[in-house]
Amino acid sequence: MSDGWYTYNGQIRRIRELRDDIDYVSSSLASARSSQRRLHAELSKVQGSLEQRLDRLSAAFDAFVEISDLRVTLGLFDEQARIRHVARRVLDGLTDGEVPDVDGYWLAPALVALTDPAPPVTALALDPRRATVFHVLGTGLLGGRETVSAALLADALPALGPTLATHRRAVWTLAADGFFGDAGRELVRRRGAEFVGGLDSDAAVDAITELGTARAEPTAVPKGIEDAADLSAALDAGARLAALRAWVDDALGGHRDEPAPDPSVRRCLELLIDEGSPDELPLLARERELRAVIEGDGGTPATWDGPAGETLATIHADAADAEHPARRALAVRMCAPHVLAAAERLAETARRPFPARVRARTRQGTVTIAARGVESLDAARRRIELAARVSEQRRYTAYGAAGVAAVFLVLTVVGWAWVLGAVAALGVAGYQWRTDSRERADAIARAEKARTALAAEVDERVAAVAECRSALAERQSTVDEHLGALRSALG
Repeated sequence: MSDGWYTYNGQIRRIRELRDDIDYVSSSLASARSSQRRLHAELSKVQGSLEQRLDRLSAAFDAFVEISDLRVTLGLFDEQARIRHVARRVLDGLTDGEVPDVDGYWLAPALVALTDPAPPVTALALDPRRATVFHVLGTGLLGGRETVSAALLADALPALGPTLATHRRAVWTLAADGFFGDAGRELVRRRGAEFVGGLDSDAAVDAITELGTARAEPTAVPKGIEDAADLSAALDAGARLAALRAWVDDALGGHRDEPAPDPSVRRCLELLIDEGSPDELPLLARERELRAVIEGDGGTPATWDGPAGETLATIHADAADAEHPARRALAVRMCAPHVLAAAERLAETARRPFPARVRARTRQGTVTIAARGVESLDAARRRIELAARVSEQRRYTAYGAAGVAAVFLVLTVVGWAWVLGAVAALGVAGYQWRTDSRERADAIARAEKARTALAAEVDERVAAVAECRSALAERQSTVDEHLGALRSALG
């Protein structure tokens, strides 16, 4: 009975191994056929001049020949490739067989520690860096996170530099999304805060100011106000301070755990698995380069430890990412010193006093408006009077013509022919006098209209300045409240 059971168990194990071998061979053949199909597809799409097309065809053909030779060499690493095949099946949750083992290859013991949750002691001894990343990301994706110690998590996410590596970003997203609890979130916050604290303060504060106040309502100074730069800055700063507080409140109030790991986690694990064993590294790296040539993407193949982007840009992107509130909240907390510095700057500008006198433009020139109203309209009124003046030329002409008419009338004693001259001169005098009278009446009407328009325009400017003064006072009354709320939230 016992011997039969052991025989049966051995047969089942052998069947599983054969099934894994068949899956591995099928996967390899499928990969080769896929590369061949991509080559034909890319060759069919080659465009450009004849010389360019020939160069492209030649490069693709050479790459295909070399990759074929590489695969022959890689056939010597059949056991390592089988381990990677099992690892990919583990990520898919499909394998239930034993994990093969190859001396010196960290992936095999790392897989064992992942499938039978335990600290990856053996894998860490072989390759601490890769084993740490694999175990942290693997447990985040598949479970067993209780085997990730605080020290192991800290090793997976060390101090940040200007450029963020792909695997560190993946660990960051897992920890920020709550997969390693409050300790993981605190680690991410601390790493980010340490990085942000070492940046150029002025540039960082400017950047966070733009980010946090992007939704501030634009504030326009009333039209016609001259030299309004300081007033506009004070009004704008008050609005932006309120927007900054709203942004922080919104970011810190949306905390929740993510339901599933970020896709970057699995992608990073796949890149780490596909990197290969130490002996295969240069061969597989070259294979990826050749595949890029064949597929025509022209880019550098992605790697698990390659750059994922600038660290500061990543923090700012998280701070603006409403789709992932946990990451957003942590990013805002990372930038807390710069947010508070931005708030202090805005508060200082918003507290600028309203000018004692404001110069406003009108159609009759500039007037000065104080707290009690317009100081003087004498200059504007003088301009209206000057504009309404009528030339005395027509009146003088009328007088002259009347004088000539009188002379002609006296000369009628000599002869009646002078009557015609007198009548003509009287006609000219009458025309000039009537035209002058009409022009003077029109000038009086225009002056009255201009005075009425000036009064209405001045009233409008005074009301606008008063409204502007009230708006600034209202915003200044909330400055201390906004500052206190921000310090309380981020302190």
